[in-house]
Amino acid sequence: MTESQKPGLFGLKYSNRDFIQRESWGKNCFNSSFPASLCSYLYHQNLENIYIRLNSNLNVEHSSISTANLYGIEPDSENLFYAFET
Repeated sequence: MTESQKPGLFGLKYSNRDFIQRESWGKNCFNSSFPASLCSYLYHQNLENIYIRLNSNLNVEHSSISTANLYGIEPDSENLFYAFET
């Protein structure tokens, strides 16, 4: 299997998940891995994440946030490690 044929999710280069393992694709693992991958994909498409929060009056506010601002680091950084459930 070549590097390009290895199963994985977009942008999750360094992770404690081994996507070659069947268990990494189960519901509990996928439900945390996929959003991280989606954020990375949005970053590479130059799109922002939808950001919903409560203001001081407990009213819902809709805005957006870049993945780099959300993580505090660019998602393709060599210094980013996705440590799921740790």
